[in-house]
Amino acid sequence: MADEVAQQEEGLATLHLRTLRKEWRVVCLQMVASLSLIWLFLTMTQVFGHCHPSYVANDAWCPALDHTLTLDQIEKGFADGGGFDELPLPDWITGQGNEGDGRYFVPILLTMAIAGAWVALNFQPPARRRKITLSLLGAMILFLAGMFILTWTFGMIMNFDLYLPFGHSDDSMNHANHLVWPLSVYIQVLVMLFFMAPVLFGLMGIWGLSKRMVNWSMAYILIFLGLYALLSYEGVVSQLSSVSDPYSPGLNPLPTQIGEADTLGGLISGDVWELLLVAILLMLYTETAQATIRFLEYAFRLPESCKKDPEYVRQFQSILNTHMQHTVVVILAVGFVTMLALKFDDLIIDVVGWAGSGQWSGQVRESLELRLTYGKVISAMLFLTFVAGLRFIVPWQRISGMVESALSKRGNTNP
Repeated sequence: MADEVAQQEEGLATLHLRTLRKEWRVVCLQMVASLSLIWLFLTMTQVFGHCHPSYVANDAWCPALDHTLTLDQIEKGFADGGGFDELPLPDWITGQGNEGDGRYFVPILLTMAIAGAWVALNFQPPARRRKITLSLLGAMILFLAGMFILTWTFGMIMNFDLYLPFGHSDDSMNHANHLVWPLSVYIQVLVMLFFMAPVLFGLMGIWGLSKRMVNWSMAYILIFLGLYALLSYEGVVSQLSSVSDPYSPGLNPLPTQIGEADTLGGLISGDVWELLLVAILLMLYTETAQATIRFLEYAFRLPESCKKDPEYVRQFQSILNTHMQHTVVVILAVGFVTMLALKFDDLIIDVVGWAGSGQWSGQVRESLELRLTYGKVISAMLFLTFVAGLRFIVPWQRISGMVESALSKRGNTNP
Protein backbone atom coordinates (compact mmCIF):
# COMPACT_ATOMS: atom_id res chain seq x y z
CA MET A 1 0.00 0.00 0.00
CA ALA A 2 2.86 2.35 0.82
CA ASP A 3 4.43 1.65 -2.59
CA GLU A 4 1.21 2.53 -4.39
CA VAL A 5 0.91 5.79 -2.45
CA ALA A 6 4.52 6.66 -3.29
CA GLN A 7 3.93 5.97 -6.98
CA GLN A 8 0.83 8.14 -6.98
CA GLU A 9 2.79 10.97 -5.35
CA GLU A 10 5.38 10.73 -8.14
CA GLY A 11 2.62 11.07 -10.71
CA LEU A 12 2.97 7.60 -12.27
CA ALA A 13 0.78 4.82 -10.88
CA THR A 14 0.28 2.65 -13.97
CA LEU A 15 2.05 1.85 -17.21
CA HIS A 16 -0.91 2.53 -19.48
CA LEU A 17 -0.02 4.49 -22.60
CA ARG A 18 -2.42 7.32 -21.78
CA THR A 19 -0.61 7.87 -18.46
CA LEU A 20 2.90 7.37 -19.79
CA ARG A 21 2.49 10.00 -22.48
CA LYS A 22 2.10 12.59 -19.70
CA GLU A 23 4.98 11.28 -17.57
CA TRP A 24 7.59 14.00 -17.18
CA ARG A 25 10.54 11.72 -18.03
CA VAL A 26 8.94 10.59 -21.28
CA VAL A 27 7.99 14.15 -22.19
CA CYS A 28 11.54 15.26 -21.35
CA LEU A 29 13.01 12.65 -23.73
CA GLN A 30 10.60 13.74 -26.47
CA MET A 31 11.47 17.40 -25.94
CA VAL A 32 15.20 16.64 -26.05
CA ALA A 33 14.73 14.68 -29.27
CA SER A 34 12.66 17.49 -30.85
CA LEU A 35 15.07 20.26 -29.85
CA SER A 36 18.11 18.28 -30.99
CA LEU A 37 16.41 17.60 -34.33
CA ILE A 38 15.63 21.30 -34.91
CA TRP A 39 19.13 22.32 -33.75
CA LEU A 40 20.59 19.66 -36.07
CA PHE A 41 18.65 21.02 -39.04
CA LEU A 42 19.67 24.62 -38.34
CA THR A 43 23.31 23.57 -37.95
CA MET A 44 23.18 21.69 -41.25
CA THR A 45 21.77 24.77 -42.99
CA GLN A 46 24.70 26.79 -41.68
CA VAL A 47 27.25 24.23 -42.90
CA PHE A 48 25.62 22.91 -46.09
CA GLY A 49 23.24 25.73 -47.01
CA HIS A 50 25.49 27.98 -49.10
CA CYS A 51 26.34 28.22 -52.80
CA HIS A 52 29.68 29.11 -54.33
CA PRO A 53 30.30 32.90 -54.32
CA SER A 54 30.20 32.95 -58.15
CA TYR A 55 26.71 31.43 -58.05
CA VAL A 56 25.61 33.94 -55.43
CA ALA A 57 26.85 36.80 -57.63
CA ASN A 58 24.99 35.43 -60.65
CA ASP A 59 21.82 34.71 -58.64
CA ALA A 60 21.97 31.08 -59.76
CA TRP A 61 20.52 27.97 -58.11
CA CYS A 62 22.53 25.22 -56.45
CA PRO A 63 21.46 22.11 -54.49
CA ALA A 64 22.26 23.62 -51.09
CA LEU A 65 20.08 23.07 -48.03
CA ASP A 66 18.17 26.32 -48.50
CA HIS A 67 14.56 26.37 -49.71
CA THR A 68 14.67 30.10 -50.47
CA LEU A 69 17.06 29.46 -53.39
CA THR A 70 14.49 27.23 -55.08
CA LEU A 71 11.62 29.60 -54.33
CA ASP A 72 13.60 32.53 -55.76
CA GLN A 73 14.21 30.60 -58.98
CA ILE A 74 10.52 29.65 -59.25
CA GLU A 75 9.51 33.25 -58.68
CA LYS A 76 11.98 34.38 -61.32
CA GLY A 77 10.56 31.83 -63.76
CA PHE A 78 7.00 33.08 -63.18
CA ALA A 79 8.12 36.68 -63.75
CA ASP A 80 9.99 35.82 -66.96
CA GLY A 81 6.99 33.85 -68.21
CA GLY A 82 4.71 36.84 -68.01
CA GLY A 83 2.94 35.74 -64.84
CA PHE A 84 2.78 37.52 -61.49
CA ASP A 85 5.93 39.12 -60.17
CA GLU A 86 5.70 37.59 -56.69
CA LEU A 87 4.56 34.24 -55.39
CA PRO A 88 1.29 34.24 -53.41
CA LEU A 89 2.67 33.43 -49.96
CA PRO A 90 4.37 36.45 -48.33
CA ASP A 91 8.10 36.44 -47.65
CA TRP A 92 7.66 36.41 -43.86
CA ILE A 93 6.12 32.95 -44.19
CA THR A 94 8.57 31.44 -46.69
CA GLY A 95 11.66 33.19 -45.31
CA GLN A 96 12.67 34.72 -48.64
CA GLY A 97 14.75 37.84 -48.26
CA ASN A 98 15.89 36.94 -44.73
CA GLU A 99 19.43 36.14 -43.71
CA GLY A 100 20.75 33.36 -41.51
CA ASP A 101 18.37 31.28 -39.42
CA GLY A 102 15.56 33.77 -40.03
CA ARG A 103 14.86 31.93 -43.30
CA TYR A 104 13.73 28.84 -41.38
CA PHE A 105 11.87 30.01 -38.26
CA VAL A 106 8.37 30.35 -39.72
CA PRO A 107 8.70 27.25 -41.98
CA ILE A 108 9.77 25.24 -38.92
CA LEU A 109 6.72 26.53 -37.01
CA LEU A 110 4.49 25.49 -39.91
CA THR A 111 6.19 22.09 -39.96
CA MET A 112 5.56 21.72 -36.23
CA ALA A 113 1.88 22.60 -36.74
CA ILE A 114 1.51 20.02 -39.54
CA ALA A 115 3.26 17.35 -37.47
CA GLY A 116 1.05 18.14 -34.46
CA ALA A 117 -2.08 17.91 -36.60
CA TRP A 118 -0.92 14.58 -38.04
CA VAL A 119 -0.23 13.17 -34.57
CA ALA A 120 -3.61 14.36 -33.26
CA LEU A 121 -5.34 12.84 -36.29
CA ASN A 122 -3.69 9.45 -35.77
CA PHE A 123 -4.97 9.27 -32.20
CA GLN A 124 -8.58 9.73 -33.31
CA PRO A 125 -10.99 6.82 -33.78
CA PRO A 126 -10.83 5.26 -37.27
CA ALA A 127 -14.26 6.53 -38.34
CA ARG A 128 -13.54 10.10 -37.26
CA ARG A 129 -10.07 9.93 -38.79
CA ARG A 130 -11.53 8.88 -42.14
CA LYS A 131 -14.06 11.73 -42.08
CA ILE A 132 -11.41 14.31 -41.23
CA THR A 133 -9.07 13.00 -43.94
CA LEU A 134 -11.78 13.10 -46.59
CA SER A 135 -12.77 16.61 -45.50
CA LEU A 136 -9.19 17.83 -45.78
CA LEU A 137 -8.77 16.29 -49.23
CA GLY A 138 -12.04 17.83 -50.36
CA ALA A 139 -10.99 21.25 -49.05
CA MET A 140 -7.63 21.01 -50.86
CA ILE A 141 -9.34 20.03 -54.13
CA LEU A 142 -11.90 22.80 -53.72
CA PHE A 143 -9.15 25.35 -53.05
CA LEU A 144 -7.27 24.23 -56.15
CA ALA A 145 -10.11 23.87 -58.68
CA GLY A 146 -13.15 25.45 -57.05
CA MET A 147 -12.95 28.84 -58.77
CA PHE A 148 -11.91 27.18 -62.04
CA ILE A 149 -14.93 24.83 -62.10
CA LEU A 150 -17.33 27.55 -60.93
CA THR A 151 -16.33 30.15 -63.55
CA TRP A 152 -16.13 27.57 -66.35
CA THR A 153 -19.57 26.17 -65.57
CA PHE A 154 -21.10 29.62 -65.19
CA GLY A 155 -19.46 30.76 -68.47
CA MET A 156 -20.91 27.82 -70.44
CA ILE A 157 -24.35 28.45 -68.96
CA MET A 158 -24.26 32.14 -69.81
CA ASN A 159 -22.98 31.52 -73.38
CA PHE A 160 -25.19 28.46 -73.98
CA ASP A 161 -22.15 26.69 -75.46
CA LEU A 162 -19.60 24.04 -74.52
CA TYR A 163 -15.99 25.15 -74.89
CA LEU A 164 -12.55 24.38 -73.54
CA PRO A 165 -11.34 26.53 -70.63
CA PHE A 166 -8.10 27.57 -72.36
CA GLY A 167 -6.69 28.73 -75.71
CA HIS A 168 -9.15 31.57 -76.37
CA SER A 169 -8.31 35.11 -77.46
CA ASP A 170 -10.79 36.37 -74.90
CA ASP A 171 -9.14 36.05 -71.49
CA SER A 172 -12.52 35.85 -69.78
CA MET A 173 -12.96 32.41 -71.37
CA ASN A 174 -9.53 31.12 -70.29
CA HIS A 175 -10.79 29.80 -66.99
CA ALA A 176 -7.73 27.59 -66.56
CA ASN A 177 -5.87 30.72 -65.43
CA HIS A 178 -7.68 30.39 -62.11
CA LEU A 179 -5.57 27.29 -61.43
CA VAL A 180 -2.27 29.21 -61.47
CA TRP A 181 -2.64 31.03 -58.16
CA PRO A 182 -3.68 28.05 -55.97
CA LEU A 183 -1.21 25.80 -57.79
CA SER A 184 1.61 28.22 -57.03
CA VAL A 185 0.56 28.17 -53.35
CA TYR A 186 0.82 24.39 -53.34
CA ILE A 187 4.20 24.58 -55.07
CA GLN A 188 5.54 26.91 -52.39
CA VAL A 189 4.26 24.68 -49.59
CA LEU A 190 5.66 21.53 -51.23
CA VAL A 191 9.08 23.13 -51.73
CA MET A 192 9.23 24.16 -48.07
CA LEU A 193 8.08 20.72 -46.91
CA PHE A 194 10.61 19.03 -49.20
CA PHE A 195 13.49 20.85 -47.52
CA MET A 196 11.89 20.56 -44.06
CA ALA A 197 11.17 16.84 -44.56
CA PRO A 198 13.67 15.61 -41.92
CA VAL A 199 12.10 17.90 -39.31
CA LEU A 200 8.57 16.97 -40.38
CA PHE A 201 9.16 13.20 -40.39
CA GLY A 202 11.19 13.40 -37.18
CA LEU A 203 8.52 15.28 -35.23
CA MET A 204 5.87 12.90 -36.53
CA GLY A 205 7.93 9.95 -35.34
CA ILE A 206 8.82 11.44 -31.95
CA TRP A 207 5.32 12.50 -30.89
CA GLY A 208 3.43 9.94 -32.99
CA LEU A 209 5.58 7.07 -31.65
CA SER A 210 6.51 5.89 -35.14
CA LYS A 211 9.93 4.30 -35.69
CA ARG A 212 9.31 4.36 -39.43
CA MET A 213 9.03 8.15 -39.46
CA VAL A 214 12.20 8.51 -37.39
CA ASN A 215 14.03 6.19 -39.78
CA TRP A 216 12.79 8.21 -42.77
CA SER A 217 14.07 11.37 -41.15
CA MET A 218 17.46 9.77 -40.54
CA ALA A 219 17.58 8.40 -44.09
CA TYR A 220 16.78 11.84 -45.55
CA ILE A 221 19.60 13.45 -43.57
CA LEU A 222 22.14 10.76 -44.48
CA ILE A 223 21.17 10.81 -48.17
CA PHE A 224 21.59 14.58 -48.30
CA LEU A 225 24.99 14.39 -46.59
CA GLY A 226 26.07 11.70 -49.06
CA LEU A 227 24.92 13.69 -52.09
CA TYR A 228 26.57 16.85 -50.79
CA ALA A 229 29.85 15.01 -50.23
CA LEU A 230 29.64 13.53 -53.75
CA LEU A 231 28.73 16.79 -55.52
CA SER A 232 31.34 18.82 -53.62
CA TYR A 233 34.16 16.30 -54.09
CA GLU A 234 36.98 17.86 -56.07
CA GLY A 235 37.23 15.01 -58.58
CA VAL A 236 33.50 15.02 -59.29
CA VAL A 237 33.36 18.81 -59.55
CA SER A 238 36.23 18.82 -62.05
CA GLN A 239 34.37 16.29 -64.22
CA LEU A 240 31.09 18.21 -64.10
CA SER A 241 32.66 21.61 -64.67
CA SER A 242 33.00 23.39 -67.98
CA VAL A 243 34.53 26.61 -69.24
CA SER A 244 31.23 28.49 -68.94
CA ASP A 245 30.38 26.86 -65.62
CA PRO A 246 33.65 26.33 -63.71
CA TYR A 247 31.99 25.72 -60.33
CA SER A 248 29.32 23.22 -61.28
CA PRO A 249 27.19 22.10 -59.47
CA GLY A 250 27.57 25.34 -57.54
CA LEU A 251 27.99 24.12 -53.97
CA ASN A 252 30.42 25.84 -51.67
CA PRO A 253 32.54 22.84 -50.56
CA LEU A 254 34.07 22.47 -47.14
CA PRO A 255 37.77 23.38 -46.92
CA THR A 256 40.17 20.51 -47.47
CA GLN A 257 42.71 22.00 -45.09
CA ILE A 258 41.63 22.26 -41.47
CA GLY A 259 42.45 25.55 -39.81
CA GLU A 260 43.96 26.22 -36.43
CA ALA A 261 42.22 24.98 -33.30
CA ASP A 262 40.44 28.11 -32.11
CA THR A 263 37.27 26.71 -30.50
CA LEU A 264 36.66 25.40 -26.96
CA GLY A 265 39.92 26.77 -25.65
CA GLY A 266 42.02 25.65 -28.61
CA LEU A 267 40.81 22.05 -28.46
CA ILE A 268 39.27 21.87 -31.93
CA SER A 269 39.00 23.86 -35.15
CA GLY A 270 35.85 25.84 -35.84
CA ASP A 271 35.15 24.02 -39.12
CA VAL A 272 35.58 20.63 -37.47
CA TRP A 273 33.46 21.68 -34.50
CA GLU A 274 30.49 22.34 -36.77
CA LEU A 275 30.77 18.87 -38.30
CA LEU A 276 31.25 17.29 -34.88
CA LEU A 277 28.20 19.16 -33.62
CA VAL A 278 26.15 17.72 -36.49
CA ALA A 279 27.30 14.21 -35.55
CA ILE A 280 26.58 14.72 -31.84
CA LEU A 281 23.12 16.15 -32.46
CA LEU A 282 22.35 13.34 -34.89
CA MET A 283 23.36 10.81 -32.25
CA LEU A 284 21.34 12.59 -29.55
CA TYR A 285 18.25 12.83 -31.73
CA THR A 286 18.40 9.18 -32.80
CA GLU A 287 19.05 7.81 -29.33
CA THR A 288 16.35 9.79 -27.51
CA ALA A 289 13.71 9.34 -30.21
CA GLN A 290 14.25 5.61 -30.66
CA ALA A 291 14.53 5.01 -26.92
CA THR A 292 11.26 6.81 -26.17
CA ILE A 293 9.38 4.72 -28.72
CA ARG A 294 11.08 1.53 -27.56
CA PHE A 295 10.23 2.10 -23.88
CA LEU A 296 6.60 2.96 -24.59
CA GLU A 297 6.25 -0.09 -26.83
CA TYR A 298 7.60 -2.24 -24.01
CA ALA A 299 5.06 -0.83 -21.56
CA PHE A 300 2.22 -1.15 -24.07
CA ARG A 301 2.92 -4.86 -24.62
CA LEU A 302 2.93 -5.72 -20.94
CA PRO A 303 0.00 -7.77 -19.63
CA GLU A 304 -2.77 -5.75 -18.02
CA SER A 305 -1.96 -7.11 -14.56
CA CYS A 306 1.67 -5.96 -14.83
CA LYS A 307 0.80 -2.40 -15.85
CA LYS A 308 -0.59 -1.70 -12.37
CA ASP A 309 2.07 -3.61 -10.46
CA PRO A 310 4.18 -1.14 -8.39
CA GLU A 311 7.32 -3.21 -9.00
CA TYR A 312 6.96 -2.91 -12.79
CA VAL A 313 6.26 0.80 -12.45
CA ARG A 314 9.37 1.25 -10.31
CA GLN A 315 11.49 -0.69 -12.79
CA PHE A 316 10.18 1.38 -15.68
CA GLN A 317 11.06 4.61 -13.89
CA SER A 318 14.51 3.23 -13.09
CA ILE A 319 15.05 2.37 -16.77
CA LEU A 320 14.08 5.90 -17.82
CA ASN A 321 16.37 7.51 -15.22
CA THR A 322 19.30 5.27 -16.16
CA HIS A 323 18.81 5.93 -19.86
CA MET A 324 18.77 9.70 -19.35
CA GLN A 325 21.98 9.54 -17.33
CA HIS A 326 23.73 7.22 -19.77
CA THR A 327 22.68 9.36 -22.74
CA VAL A 328 24.28 12.47 -21.26
CA VAL A 329 27.45 10.68 -20.11
CA VAL A 330 27.99 8.66 -23.29
CA ILE A 331 27.41 11.55 -25.70
CA LEU A 332 29.70 13.88 -23.73
CA ALA A 333 32.36 11.16 -23.55
CA VAL A 334 32.11 10.39 -27.27
CA GLY A 335 32.34 14.08 -28.17
CA PHE A 336 35.32 14.67 -25.90
CA VAL A 337 37.19 11.56 -27.12
CA THR A 338 36.53 12.56 -30.73
CA MET A 339 37.99 16.02 -30.10
CA LEU A 340 41.04 14.43 -28.50
CA ALA A 341 41.40 12.14 -31.52
CA LEU A 342 41.29 15.11 -33.88
CA LYS A 343 43.80 16.92 -31.67
CA PHE A 344 46.19 13.96 -31.73
CA ASP A 345 48.07 15.24 -34.79
CA ASP A 346 49.18 18.36 -32.91
CA LEU A 347 50.34 16.13 -30.07
CA ILE A 348 52.39 14.03 -32.53
CA ILE A 349 54.04 17.17 -33.89
CA ASP A 350 54.79 18.43 -30.37
CA VAL A 351 56.28 15.07 -29.32
CA VAL A 352 58.49 15.03 -32.41
CA GLY A 353 59.57 18.57 -31.62
CA TRP A 354 60.45 17.62 -28.05
CA ALA A 355 62.51 14.68 -29.33
CA GLY A 356 65.16 16.99 -30.67
CA SER A 357 65.95 19.93 -32.85
CA GLY A 358 67.21 18.03 -35.84
CA GLN A 359 66.28 18.67 -39.44
CA TRP A 360 63.80 15.78 -39.52
CA SER A 361 61.89 16.94 -36.46
CA GLY A 362 61.75 20.47 -37.83
CA GLN A 363 60.36 19.28 -41.13
CA VAL A 364 57.69 17.24 -39.36
CA ARG A 365 56.69 20.18 -37.18
CA GLU A 366 56.32 22.40 -40.23
CA SER A 367 54.54 19.74 -42.29
CA LEU A 368 51.07 20.59 -43.55
CA GLU A 369 50.13 17.00 -44.33
CA LEU A 370 49.07 16.27 -40.78
CA ARG A 371 46.74 19.26 -40.93
CA LEU A 372 44.97 18.13 -44.09
CA THR A 373 41.80 16.07 -43.99
CA TYR A 374 43.46 12.70 -44.59
CA GLY A 375 46.11 13.62 -42.04
CA LYS A 376 43.39 14.17 -39.45
CA VAL A 377 41.90 10.80 -40.28
CA ILE A 378 45.27 9.06 -39.94
CA SER A 379 46.01 10.75 -36.61
CA ALA A 380 42.52 9.89 -35.34
CA MET A 381 43.05 6.25 -36.25
CA LEU A 382 46.38 6.30 -34.41
CA PHE A 383 44.65 7.77 -31.37
CA LEU A 384 41.95 5.09 -31.41
CA THR A 385 44.62 2.43 -31.71
CA PHE A 386 46.40 3.98 -28.74
CA VAL A 387 43.23 4.06 -26.65
CA ALA A 388 42.33 0.50 -27.64
CA GLY A 389 45.77 -0.61 -26.50
CA LEU A 390 45.18 0.92 -23.08
CA ARG A 391 42.64 -1.82 -22.35
CA PHE A 392 45.59 -4.08 -21.54
CA ILE A 393 46.67 -1.57 -18.86
CA VAL A 394 43.53 0.24 -17.69
CA PRO A 395 40.56 -1.91 -16.48
CA TRP A 396 37.87 -0.03 -18.41
CA GLN A 397 35.10 -2.48 -17.50
CA ARG A 398 35.81 -2.19 -13.78
CA ILE A 399 35.89 1.62 -14.02
CA SER A 400 32.61 1.75 -15.94
CA GLY A 401 31.05 -0.67 -13.43
CA MET A 402 32.14 1.54 -10.53
CA VAL A 403 30.65 4.60 -12.25
CA GLU A 404 27.35 2.83 -12.90
CA SER A 405 27.25 1.55 -9.34
CA ALA A 406 27.86 5.05 -7.98
CA LEU A 407 25.10 6.48 -10.19
CA SER A 408 22.64 3.78 -9.12
CA LYS A 409 23.43 4.33 -5.42
CA ARG A 410 22.96 8.05 -5.88
CA GLY A 411 19.59 7.44 -7.52
CA ASN A 412 18.50 5.13 -4.70
CA THR A 413 19.47 7.63 -1.98
CA ASN A 414 17.41 10.41 -3.56
CA PRO A 415 13.94 10.70 -1.98
